[in-house]
Amino acid sequence: VKPEFYCHEAWTLMSALAVLTEHLKLGFHVLNPAFRGPAILAKMAAALDIISEGRLIMSLGAGWFKREYEAFGIPWEEHDDRVNRLEEAILVMKALWTQKTATFYGKYYHIKNAVMEPKPIQKPHPPIWIGGNSPKTMELSARLADGWYSRPITPEKAKESIDFIKKTGGNKRMAFAITLSDLPFDKQDQIIESILKYADAGITYITITFPGINEVKRFANSILSTI
Repeated sequence: VKPEFYCHEAWTLMSALAVLTEHLKLGFHVLNPAFRGPAILAKMAAALDIISEGRLIMSLGAGWFKREYEAFGIPWEEHDDRVNRLEEAILVMKALWTQKTATFYGKYYHIKNAVMEPKPIQKPHPPIWIGGNSPKTMELSARLADGWYSRPITPEKAKESIDFIKKTGGNKRMAFAITLSDLPFDKQDQIIESILKYADAGITYITITFPGINEVKRFANSILSTI
């Protein structure tokens, strides 16, 4: 990721999209609780879920880009510590979303007699997707998440990962998502074939990175209507 990469602040943008749309699901790719803190994130998520009338998908990750941590003065931790921190963050958010008064004491976070109102519209809380491809992250997805979010991998690797999550304990209604980038938008048949392969592998949601608005329109008009 280049330092000058053009990108709006996600929560501000999503709040605007929530008002301007009616059916679009709203999610992130992905949020790192270490940058804002789980209690604040829980409150922000509840507000966005209310504004959007229950269209929020809470996609979370443990972080991976060390340079980003260093740039914003956030202490860098090793992989397992970051995943453990993510687990505690999810537990804090779930407690605030579902309990009248929440208390949690962990290694990384703690809250005491915390009250968060109003609650999200979606019950018991907005669906949580966890992004990451390490075994520890996928195991956490199986235990605590409603969905798993993968970086770009082959359909074969996607199926292998999905099978691992299911065997680890992932629920039957769990969503399996993947991000695809650098697609050949001038080759419609190739894109359709690729999407169908991921669907056969068990992927239920696909996020596509578009280089510009023209590719978005082309995909919507020529490809989306075909699948």
